[in-house]
Amino acid sequence: METLEAQKLEDKLLSIQRIIVAVDLTKHSVATAHYAARIAACFGASLYVAHVLVPEVLYVLPGAGTYDLSDQERREIRARLDDLTEQVQKVIPMCTSVLLEGEAVEHIIALARHVDADLIVTASHHQTFLGRLLHLDKAPKIMHRAPCPVLVYHDKNS
Repeated sequence: METLEAQKLEDKLLSIQRIIVAVDLTKHSVATAHYAARIAACFGASLYVAHVLVPEVLYVLPGAGTYDLSDQERREIRARLDDLTEQVQKVIPMCTSVLLEGEAVEHIIALARHVDADLIVTASHHQTFLGRLLHLDKAPKIMHRAPCPVLVYHDKNS
């Protein structure tokens, strides 16, 4: 016989109301977002399609400074995120796009806390030795710092 505390814990674990899917707007992101949408549909959850603009640093010459995205580039990225979100809304209407700027892991974790997310879905990338060496895959960092469970999606076809 289960205790009341165990039953409450089980109910909480099986209650998924808010999901964040972290996307980088690559081809793999489309599959990841649709996977997250199917999970959200199963639970009747809302979905946040989140992309983080990461400032790029140019090291052409010492002291060259940072490269800031132009307004046009920002609009193009916003349009791509909105297009992806519209595709996902066909599966789960309760879907919102979120565009953030800064360090990807920090902002995804902060968003998860802000919306009280029950699950983060992200993709695993950069499976090459060089990618692992340069820490290009953000999924492990998100997993270790997230305030909720993290599902790392890997497309069998990629």
